[in-house]
Amino acid sequence: MTESGDFPKLRPIEFRASTRIPGGCDLLDPSGLSKHILSVSGPLAVVLSGLDGHRSRADIQAEFMRRFGRMLYSDDLERLIGQFDEVGFLEGPSFDRHVAELTRQYREGPVRKLNDESSLGAPIGELGPFLNALLDAPRQRESTPDARILGIVAPHLDYPRGGPCYSSAYGDLARRSDATRFVILGTNHFGLASSIVGTRKDFATPFGTVPCDRDLLARLEDRCGADLREGEFDHAREHSVELQVVLLKHVLGDRSFEIVPFLCPDPCADARKGNGNGRENHLRRFAEALREALDDDPSICLIAGADLSHVGRYFQDERDLDAESLARVESSDRGALSRIEASEPDSFLACVSGTANATHICSVGCIFTLSTALLGRAQPKLLRYHQAVTAEVENCVTCAAMEFAECS
Repeated sequence: MTESGDFPKLRPIEFRASTRIPGGCDLLDPSGLSKHILSVSGPLAVVLSGLDGHRSRADIQAEFMRRFGRMLYSDDLERLIGQFDEVGFLEGPSFDRHVAELTRQYREGPVRKLNDESSLGAPIGELGPFLNALLDAPRQRESTPDARILGIVAPHLDYPRGGPCYSSAYGDLARRSDATRFVILGTNHFGLASSIVGTRKDFATPFGTVPCDRDLLARLEDRCGADLREGEFDHAREHSVELQVVLLKHVLGDRSFEIVPFLCPDPCADARKGNGNGRENHLRRFAEALREALDDDPSICLIAGADLSHVGRYFQDERDLDAESLARVESSDRGALSRIEASEPDSFLACVSGTANATHICSVGCIFTLSTALLGRAQPKLLRYHQAVTAEVENCVTCAAMEFAECS
């Protein structure tokens, strides 16, 4: 018997059509916690889909017999389960030890390393001029020219695809914000944490290392009454904060500043799974802690690294990416964002949850948290909306630039 126990449970593993076995599946871990790719036949993929933590080995064997009319022998099943346990595809003690070791290595490293160079849009040596051109692009924006910026929403798309909104979100930030502390709220795409998760690591960028304000992080933890660094390794591969830090360092130049990075869970996931509103409650408590921190130091600026809808067959979404369909997505996105512009973050959350997040908005959590923290303190405004369409792979990701300017 493997460490996975009597009722083995597969982690959130991605099944793709196999490039190695005709009619089979290639299995990989989208979180990157396991680097392995395993290829299995179609019948064995059916077996693996039954590893849900509720079925015994006998249940799995019975289902295999019913589906395929032949026996799946116990020794063969045990070898298969053992292999998946060994490569980190199953929940259990073996996987927990693996994550604990990765977390130890991350925490002991000198900095949080740059992880996603592919999203920068230019080689490191040419990145400065590339970003200058991106930020100098014409901006479709209407803003209050002199009001101090207390927060922005920017994309976390790669810079080339998200360029129009990066330009609108960051174009005036250096001039209209005197902040020396930036709380950056990212999206936890593939991590293990189901609540807010922070990190104490300084962030390496092509323009130098950006330090973390550990004192502010500790104060936020005290206000929340929780260890916000449980699950800290989620930051190691997540790019939604990283892309903000790189651009922020470029925009602010020689200005000395610190960051406090956090990843936000998806509060809509609770509604989809019927699990109540646990994640929403975590976000509310954290937003209140941010409000209290802003009372102590109103010069803090908040940044949400947020994309919106993910549609097209690349995302297992069956809608066509024609003009009519994309117009409906835009209408849906703008309808949700109008709640943020109206300073109604609860209405925004209800709007997205009410459709079971039909267009797969990935950053509900960080947009909701930023808007809630700045409620009554700043006036939200949508500066730009953008759809990045890659027709050849049937992929569309939408994004927005928003500013939260200090109320007069």
